[in-house]
Amino acid sequence: MKRKLLVAVPLLCLVALLAWIFRPKHESLSDAYISERSVTLWSSVAQVREQLGVLLYGDHVDVLARHNENVKVRTDTGVVGWVDGRYLMDPALWRRSAKLLEQASAIPVQARGRTKVSTNLRVHPGRNEARLYQFARNAPVEIVGRATADWVQVSDEKETAGEPSETKKEDWFLIRGIATRPPGEGVVRNSAITNTTQPGDQTIPIAGWVIARFVSLDLPDPVREATESANIRPLAWFELNRVTDGEGDHPQYLLAGARGPEGLPCDFTTLRVYTWNTRKTRYETAFIDNNLCGTFPIRLAKDPKGQPEFRFRLIGAKKEDRHYVLIQTVVRRVKDETPAASSKSEQPKPQQSLLKK
Repeated sequence: MKRKLLVAVPLLCLVALLAWIFRPKHESLSDAYISERSVTLWSSVAQVREQLGVLLYGDHVDVLARHNENVKVRTDTGVVGWVDGRYLMDPALWRRSAKLLEQASAIPVQARGRTKVSTNLRVHPGRNEARLYQFARNAPVEIVGRATADWVQVSDEKETAGEPSETKKEDWFLIRGIATRPPGEGVVRNSAITNTTQPGDQTIPIAGWVIARFVSLDLPDPVREATESANIRPLAWFELNRVTDGEGDHPQYLLAGARGPEGLPCDFTTLRVYTWNTRKTRYETAFIDNNLCGTFPIRLAKDPKGQPEFRFRLIGAKKEDRHYVLIQTVVRRVKDETPAASSKSEQPKPQQSLLKK
């Protein structure tokens, strides 16, 4: 009996050792993050395969193997499957995305809008830059900055309007948005699977650069009508304050815009302030300056008397800070306390109406 034990125990140990040595290994090649709104997780790369679930933007995975454009991944909950490798973001790019969001979060909002079409979010201005995400049509975004880049045609960003008509440069907006997927999209086929994110239960703040032409600004009606009549391309707008009359509260607005083609070195070239005339119950132009080369961000605040003020910086040969305050319906430059629309600025006509009731 002892002799049998002396033989059996080493054999069992040898079998256990060999089983451990030749066990299936799932060591990862690297890790990655999902860069698309939703990505299907498949059981294999075969033509006939099973859908295991859906991964959403920001989900972390371990990369186990690669086969052409397909990548074998393991989710944080241990599910192994295959995804399209084009929709994976490497950790370095993910960290750059997080840094970009941190920087954009510290900048005041210059305008709000919505995407006109499916719009790629880039890490830098330029259609050849790394893509961080793709917004669906009509996705709300907050605009915090502007830049320009050379226009190029790329396969994943086509537009029916064609290239910019007067320039080979185009405007880009630095925006903040939400990476999410509407409920009901990409439903998991196997309802028993609970290891992937379910539709509609994830929203992640995100920031990056988008083509400015692909964003429609949510302009208030008085500002929209004024820009159309003055042939101004709006780039930013702000509510300065509100005045009250018998009909209710009426916002007063600051607009920053430009004329001419995209790709200008200035973020904006014209400023206008629209105020509400309580006596005539209509909006009027209180201030115009068409001789600017300003840069974002424009910052709003209140002076010691509670009056709205705004600041920005000029670029080009005259690098200086500008500071204005709105006193009732008059805009004054704080530096010299003279009317802001002086010298070569375009003076609005008294009681110039923008919107008649």
